[in-house]
Amino acid sequence: MISYVAVVRDPSWVKSRIAARILLRGINGGLNQRDRRFARRLANDRGVTDRLIDQAIASICAQKRIPLEEYHVLVQRILAARN
Repeated sequence: MISYVAVVRDPSWVKSRIAARILLRGINGGLNQRDRRFARRLANDRGVTDRLIDQAIASICAQKRIPLEEYHVLVQRILAARN
């Protein structure tokens, strides 16, 4: 018998994953106006923290099987773009 468990995701986690995806898209130069507007809204959301975004980026990289070295390069590029 297969048991299904309903996964309840915290709204801040979901927003942080969206922010991480926007950041990753921005590294590749693929941001559009909608991404920029949404990024501004997420930047003002108190629940979307740097720590959650970092965890979301790590999660996305793990799902896509991106090597750890590339993950560190991505994070460094994101941080460099912020300054």
